[in-house]
Amino acid sequence: ADRRIAGRKRFYKNVGIKPCSPPEESTQNKNNNAPNGSETSTVESPISAGVDGTQSATGVTTTVPDSSIWSSRLQPQSSPPSSSSIEWHTVTLDGRALRTPLGLPLTLPSLTLALAVASEWDAQKIYLQPAQMPLMTLCCTTIDQVASDPSVHRTDVMRYLRNDTSCYWADPAEDRVLHRKQSQLWDGLHASLSEDLLGLTGTDMRPVMASGGGEALLLSRRSKGNPTSGLPHPPILVEKAKRWVDGLDAWTLTALYSACAESKSFFIGAALIHDAMKKEEAASGGGAPAGIARDGKWAVGAARIEEEFNIESWGLVEGGHDYDRLNCSIQMHSASFLAQAVANSEAL
Repeated sequence: ADRRIAGRKRFYKNVGIKPCSPPEESTQNKNNNAPNGSETSTVESPISAGVDGTQSATGVTTTVPDSSIWSSRLQPQSSPPSSSSIEWHTVTLDGRALRTPLGLPLTLPSLTLALAVASEWDAQKIYLQPAQMPLMTLCCTTIDQVASDPSVHRTDVMRYLRNDTSCYWADPAEDRVLHRKQSQLWDGLHASLSEDLLGLTGTDMRPVMASGGGEALLLSRRSKGNPTSGLPHPPILVEKAKRWVDGLDAWTLTALYSACAESKSFFIGAALIHDAMKKEEAASGGGAPAGIARDGKWAVGAARIEEEFNIESWGLVEGGHDYDRLNCSIQMHSASFLAQAVANSEAL
């Protein structure tokens, strides 16, 4: 049967949430097939991992190799693995708990996150529109893919550091208007993130910046001093960034990957997620320079500087640029919301 969600009619009346067991216990309940347990009253996800209704999607994990490691990666970074202060919730359709595309329980570590995902399902009127459920997509990706094997997403995030769009500046002598727009949103980004997030205080430990197309080509070209293509950032910066990425829980890593992929920038994505995780600190001026809130709105602007500059210069293509703007806003705000909800899971 075709289980794809896009275009399917709404098949449920009521959407709700309810407390559920932590991921590892939920998986055990599924395997035990207990007849009258609350965890077995579920509705199979209408989302397929493969676009053609099969498991053919490249790079998609179809099994959980180790349930104990999988469940530990789903434990929010803000709490120790043995912490019982996290209250897990799931989303219900007509009283039946939702499952992910792989058939795993949709266990969410935050009441706020569960309410947000439930609101996405409740907002579907006649036909189901996956594009209108970004948080559901991120949560399923976290449970099915990132928690099972985070190595792919960690590697991709680090690739954005080598070719970070925020490290390629316009030459002020060639295009002072574009350079001024970059300065408005990128000034202080790399220095503050290197210090606050990576603990690097020396100026010689800052990321390499390229100014103008010619310098960008020379710096990013593979050579003896730069064996890998991309900007030759200091090795200690790359090592610290990798260590931070490797230490993230699956939820936060998914949010970071989504932000980096949308912005084509490690620094923009990391600043957005770091600010979301440290909301109170950032509000008091500890997470970002004074007057700068690196939230979803900032991330959209920082990621789209060149494209918005071209729109101002050459005009907007309806049905193209406007949809790109909307999609970028959805992805950035959703990633920020996910990271913030999971970081504050113990207090909610």
